[in-house]
Formats: sequence, structure tokens, C-alpha cells
Amino acid sequence: MSTSIQWPVLLTVQGDMLPSTLEEMRVLHNQTAGSPQGIAAARSLGDLSHMVYAPMSAGPSTGGGAGKLMFLDVWADPQGIMDFFANEQVVQQGTKLFSAREANIWMNAEGSYSYHLPVPRSRPDRYLAMVRGEIGSPDEAIAKFRAADINAQRDARRRGLISHQMFVKMNPPGSDAPLELLGLDVWHDRDGMNEHYGDAKHNSVMREAFTAAPTSGIWEPAAGEWSEW
Repeated sequence: MSTSIQWPVLLTVQGDMLPSTLEEMRVLHNQTAGSPQGIAAARSLGDLSHMVYAPMSAGPSTGGGAGKLMFLDVWADPQGIMDFFANEQVVQQGTKLFSAREANIWMNAEGSYSYHLPVPRSRPDRYLAMVRGEIGSPDEAIAKFRAADINAQRDARRRGLISHQMFVKMNPPGSDAPLELLGLDVWHDRDGMNEHYGDAKHNSVMREAFTAAPTSGIWEPAAGEWSEW
């Protein structure tokens, strides 16, 4: 795998909501990070997309349980993210939204089998499935996923898969943190998604590609009118 950064990059922010309800969180988000001024500031630094997800309301996996929230942003480059979070006002806004949070930057996994497919008009539902784990060699881990993803593509599409993406975590310079791989799938059919992840053939790659048991979760767009772009 090339050591050069693959643009653009993905920013994930997961945390425990400070407001006691999702609706209170929505109002506060739209008044701060999601305000017209907040959106303009983020966009000026290269924030291309901002989406808000909550753990799936029911099912075998809840992505962390009640009280959690996740932001998924696509940025033009990591420097814009650094400049954005260097702003004291942004830091203060974050302390109002989350009691604890984790933010990570991910670059596209070069050589992975990623794709986006058209969505049937009759399928408005969206479910975001995430898997994240430590890896040894990025090239070897990506190759294992690529082979499995190519073989599974037809079954996955039949079951409702819309898109599949793989990312490698960008650790800070000099960091001794382990390498990590992130997989993101978007589905329009919850039953088909559960069928796919219950397929032993699909799950076998998890044991082979990661050096430790990965974490996973299912998320859905947060209820209500959130400021997104």
C-alpha cells in the first residue's frame, strides 16, 4: 500500500451525548456546529459533507446503545480538520455536545474493492454498518477484504447493499498506536443486511484480516431535522 495520503479523508466523531435526549441534542447541534455560521466555517476549511447517525433503534446490534451519536464528515484534506479543531469556539461547542468523544481521521484504503451503486426508488431506508479493528500489514488486510468483497458483491447487492468502503486510520506522526482498518457499508434493507452479516462466508474474513477481535455496530440517520450537508 502506498504511504501517500488518498484524498479526500473521512472524519468520524463518536461520543456520549451530553443532552439527555436526542431531540435536545438535535436542537443544540443545529444552534452550534449546524448553524449557518458553523456550516460556513467548516466548509471554508474543506468540510465537504456532514452526516449525523444514531445507533439503530432495534436489532441484533445497536452500535453502542442509547445516548450515543456519531458524525461522519468528508474533508478535502487533514489540514482543514486540524485548523477547524484548533478554533477555541469549536472546542467549546464540542464540550456542550458530548460528555466524552473519540475523533479519528481515515484515508481511503488504496487497492480495496469499494463501490457505490444506484438506489432503487422504492427503498428509502438507510442503515450504516461499521467494522473497525487492528491490523498488521495494510496490504495483506486489504487484499483479504478485496477478495472476499469481490466474491460477495452479487449476494450483498441482492440483500440490499448500496455502498462499500474501506479506510485506513491516519495516526499522528510519531504515534505508536496500532494500525486500524475501517469498513463502512450502507444498506437499504435491514433484513437483508442481517442475513448478510449472519453468513459464515462473509464473517470468515473478519477473523483473517484483523489481528484482534474487531468492533462493529449498526447505525441509522438520527431522527429529526438535523443540519447536514
